[in-house]
Amino acid sequence: MSKKISRKNFLKLASATVMGSVAAGALTACNSASSSTASSTASGTYIPGTYTASAQGIGEVKVTMTFDAEKITDVQLDVSGETAGYGKDAADTLIQQVLDTQSSEIDGVSGSTVTSNAVRKAAENCINQAKGIASESTNAQKAETVVPDGMTVEEVESSVVELGDITPDEVKDYDIVVVGAGAAGVPAAGWAAELGASVALLQKQSVVVSQGNCGSAIISSKSTPAGKKMWVHMTNGLCDWRADTSLLNAYVEHSEEALMWYLNRAGLTAETEYGDGSKVDSNTDSAALLHNDEKGLNAYMCTSQDMTGVWKDRMDTYDFGEEHCYFFAPWIGPKPKNVGDVLATVLENVQAKCPNLETFFSTPAVKLVKEGDKVTGVIGKTEDGKYIQFNAAKGVILATGDYMNNEAMVKRWCPDVQEFDKKQFQKTGDGHIMAIAAGAKMENLGHTKMMHDFDSGLMYEEPFLYVNMEGNRFCNEDTGFVYMGNITKYVPKYNGANVDANHPNGSQGWYCQIYDNDYMSYANAPVPEAAMTKYIPGAVENPEGVFTNLLDTYKADTLDELAELLDVPADALKASVERYNELCDKGADEDFGKSMKYMHKIQTAPFWGIRKHIRVSSIDSGVNTNANGQALDAEGNVIEGLYCVGNVGGVFYGGADYPFHQTGLSLGRCYTFGMIAAKHALGQL
Repeated sequence: MSKKISRKNFLKLASATVMGSVAAGALTACNSASSSTASSTASGTYIPGTYTASAQGIGEVKVTMTFDAEKITDVQLDVSGETAGYGKDAADTLIQQVLDTQSSEIDGVSGSTVTSNAVRKAAENCINQAKGIASESTNAQKAETVVPDGMTVEEVESSVVELGDITPDEVKDYDIVVVGAGAAGVPAAGWAAELGASVALLQKQSVVVSQGNCGSAIISSKSTPAGKKMWVHMTNGLCDWRADTSLLNAYVEHSEEALMWYLNRAGLTAETEYGDGSKVDSNTDSAALLHNDEKGLNAYMCTSQDMTGVWKDRMDTYDFGEEHCYFFAPWIGPKPKNVGDVLATVLENVQAKCPNLETFFSTPAVKLVKEGDKVTGVIGKTEDGKYIQFNAAKGVILATGDYMNNEAMVKRWCPDVQEFDKKQFQKTGDGHIMAIAAGAKMENLGHTKMMHDFDSGLMYEEPFLYVNMEGNRFCNEDTGFVYMGNITKYVPKYNGANVDANHPNGSQGWYCQIYDNDYMSYANAPVPEAAMTKYIPGAVENPEGVFTNLLDTYKADTLDELAELLDVPADALKASVERYNELCDKGADEDFGKSMKYMHKIQTAPFWGIRKHIRVSSIDSGVNTNANGQALDAEGNVIEGLYCVGNVGGVFYGGADYPFHQTGLSLGRCYTFGMIAAKHALGQL
């Protein structure tokens, strides 16, 4: 039985939910005239005074604007909640644009789209206040909170979902409704539209949103039938034998078609428009094909691999014998451009050919519509608080991403990652909650987490000396980089540069790699200094292919200087190096048992250090689905009309940790099941 709770005074969503919503309570003018002076606009454009409004960017963006009777005289921005190196750094430019245009119709700043859109909305609010026009908050009216069985009040109220009674202001009819314009949602909408369906694509944010750079696929023409089945068996093993192998098999059989569609629709092959995209003869040749000069996108590297013979990574080994399983893994960018930029291009190109695909940005889905046991549509909510019911004759596809920013859901379903910083924003489990309210069952604990740091420096997989932020060695460094999130649960938190604002007392996941200038002679994958230099903050002007705000590699002539740069105690770091060198001389790691082939003394200046920041990239568990992406109830029965894809769907992995044996598997899975769901809903699978 569902539980209902009054939502009349609920304000908790202010920082955790819909992008682009104007925050409640930010409409009061400071130093402006009272209502009795509202008619003063008769003698000018504005009511002189200072006005403040807020809108949701990555965090809350606050705009304060001062007006005289005829113009905007001053603009101040509070973007302290935005990402350093992007939204924060754009503030001065955005202020000047508002002053120059004397309006909210600003160009914005490339690379800071989310912040720019928030500034536009808040500035428009301030201008309306100065004109005496009342503004409405989207939080002013909400349906009462309904809590589905199996969930908590906190989980629901930390999302945008509204499960109470809603009377729509408008009704629209479509064949397919897709919720979420990301790595699974854009392919789902695109495939459905190209197959002739009328499609509505709803997106909570004002833009297409995805992260990462690599999505991969199994290439059947270069794989043997037995090799593909061995891949399924190996992958299940890496998932602690908890994966639903029917989903793994679906990925193996359909991922090539899904990846090639995505690449072609983005204009990322040398083929003619909508070509077959089948030229994957070698990593080099494949990468060379992928470029879109107009959009500045290309494959800056390829990590494709033919799994044959003895396959081995840092922690695991599998013998394919004579069989083959080839995966194609192009990395599209370069950074800071990512898959979000590519998907935006995909959507643009599909819409240019398919007017039957309509997009509704800044329109989160808040509730599924059911007739009996069948899902028949979804209710979306526009920025001005208007409810639209989107009927779906063929099916609703939920592709809303994970729940990492819903603290109550994290605490319950994936508590391992509570104290780690999160890479994404506004991922509040909306699709999970709506699906569960419709009868779906959440995947069993524990949920699969993906945690890594590929951005602070290049030496992510090298087993050099590791010290925590107190300068002390803490583990056998011959640990797969992707499992360091588990190890760092037990090391001290750090509260320095780049710590997430949600962790004011510091976060977990910080440690430092230490090595000396002889590293080229003992690193597993030596990287020339020239390549590493661009990861040193300020060392290279406008470095390409990196996130400049995340660079954290340092070089120093002494260990004291290195310690200061890394923000660790110098005495502790020097003591750890001294002990490490002593163990190297002994010929045995008596402290942690690392193989001597990885033990190399740190003695040759200059010394190197990388401050690693393990964050949550994604939580890859959702509600139970079958190989078609259809949501299942607790008894394993299909919920008719409802598909859950990407990180809303499961059980593709099932283990506690995401398996990193194949680069790009996560995004590849999203592309694939977005396509599968669309095809199945339209009877084309």
